[in-house]
Amino acid sequence: MSAQPTLEEFAKAMEELPPEFKAQLAMATQPTEEVDTVGIKLELVKFSTELRKHNQAIDWETNKIKPNKIDVNDVIKDSQQLFEFITS
Repeated sequence: MSAQPTLEEFAKAMEELPPEFKAQLAMATQPTEEVDTVGIKLELVKFSTELRKHNQAIDWETNKIKPNKIDVNDVIKDSQQLFEFITS
């Protein structure tokens, strides 16, 4: 056997493992947690809404610009852009 095992040697060694070790390896290699995309999107909607409110408050304080109604479509668009940026 060389200093670094070949793929065939590794496969043979894996076949010779006891079943309980194979089960432990299978559990260790599987992802244990799924990403909650719905939760992330809801948090991004809250963040986008708060950001728009904050920006409107700044506009009122600095320029005395009356706040416009926050449109749901704009919040969704902002949230989607943030989600795409985060997951890219």
